[in-house]
Amino acid sequence: MDDASVTGVSDDATVRISAEPVSDKTPGTVSRRRVLIWFGAGVAGVTGLGVLTTKLIRSPQQVLAETAPPSPGVLTAPVELRVLRDTVVLRGQVGAGTTIEVTPVPAQGQAVVTGVRVQAGSEIALGAVLVEVSGRPLLVLAGEVPAYRDLRPGMTGKDVAQLQQSLRDLGHDPGGTSGTFGPGTKRALESFYSSLGYEVAVAGDERALIDANRRVTEAERAVQAAQEALDRLRANPPTVEPGQPDPVAEAERQLQYAREDLEAAKAERAEVERTTGPMLPLSEYVFLPQFPARVERITARVGGPVEPPLVTLSSGALVVRALLNPSQRELIAEGMPVEILSELHNVTAAGVVASVGELQQEETGARGYPMLVTPTESALDERLAGRMCG
Repeated sequence: MDDASVTGVSDDATVRISAEPVSDKTPGTVSRRRVLIWFGAGVAGVTGLGVLTTKLIRSPQQVLAETAPPSPGVLTAPVELRVLRDTVVLRGQVGAGTTIEVTPVPAQGQAVVTGVRVQAGSEIALGAVLVEVSGRPLLVLAGEVPAYRDLRPGMTGKDVAQLQQSLRDLGHDPGGTSGTFGPGTKRALESFYSSLGYEVAVAGDERALIDANRRVTEAERAVQAAQEALDRLRANPPTVEPGQPDPVAEAERQLQYAREDLEAAKAERAEVERTTGPMLPLSEYVFLPQFPARVERITARVGGPVEPPLVTLSSGALVVRALLNPSQRELIAEGMPVEILSELHNVTAAGVVASVGELQQEETGARGYPMLVTPTESALDERLAGRMCG
C-alpha cells in the first residue's frame, strides 16, 4: 500500500521501512534489483559461451560422422511402357517405278540432236517420238523385254512379238504377233514410219536382192529353153545309132538340171528377201513396260551433242526415291512403314521402304544410300509426279 508503513522498535533505534519505491538514493549505492539483473545477465552470457564452445569444438569421430555419405535410400519414378523411336525426315523425288535411261547413237554419221519433242515432266504415250538424232526418230513402244538389238526381217524372239503388238495397237496390223519378223511386220513398220513422216530404215543389201532376182530370171529362162528342146525332140524323135546316147533322154536330163538350178536361185532369193527390207534400228526405239510413262529428265538440245543419259524415262506406278544420309542408314530397314507428305498439294499417304541400295555418290557430290518408297494403301496422286515430297 502506498501510505502503509510498519513501525518497529528496537533497543538501539527506530527503523521505518516504507513499502513504496525509494526515490531518493544515497550516492554510490546500487539497488538489489539491478544487482540481480546484472548477475542474471552474467550467468546467461557464461551459459551462451559454453553452448557456443560446444558448437565450435568437435571431436574427430564427430567430424567423420558429419562428412560420411548419407545412408542409401530407394528412389522411385513413374515408368511408361512404349516403343522408343527416332524420326527420319527426307526429301524425295516422286516418279514411276521403272526408270530407263536412253541415249540413241546412230550406226552411221555424227550423233547430233536435230529435234526435241518432249520436256521434263511430260507424259508420253505409245508411239510417241521423244527426240530426233541426226534426223532419225527415237520411238516409244511397249514391252517388258528391254531393247537390246536391231530388229531386222527374218528375226524371231519376244522382242519381235512386242514390236508386232505395238504396231497392232497403233493401228498398223502386222498380220500376227508370232514373234517372227516377216512380210506383214515389214509392211506394218513401213506404214507406221510413214504416218510419222519418216522413211523406214532398210536392212540388207538391195544390190544383193537385185542380183538374186536376176539369177532367178536366168534360171527360169534356162528351164524354158530346156523344156522347148525336149519338146522338139519328142515331136521329131531322131534316129539313134546303136551305142549312141539317146538325145531325148539327154534333153530330159538337161531340163531336170535347169529346174534344180531354178529352185536353188529361188531359195537364195527368198533368203535375201527374208533378211532384207524395213527394219527397226536399236538407236530408234525404246521398250517401256507400262503406260502412261513420263519424262523424268532430258538433256537434249537442238544442235547439241548426244551425251548420256540423253533422256530418262519412268514407267509404272508412282514411287518415291530419296538419298539416305550415311549417318541415318542404321535407322532405316526394308519393310519399315513411312509417311509420304506433299506440303504443296496437302497430300498424305502411307508407304513402306521397298529397298535401300549400296552407298553411292551423286553427280552433285552428295553421298548416300538410294532408297525406294512405295505406297501401301493406294496409288499416289498423279499430281505428285515429278514433285519433291517428304
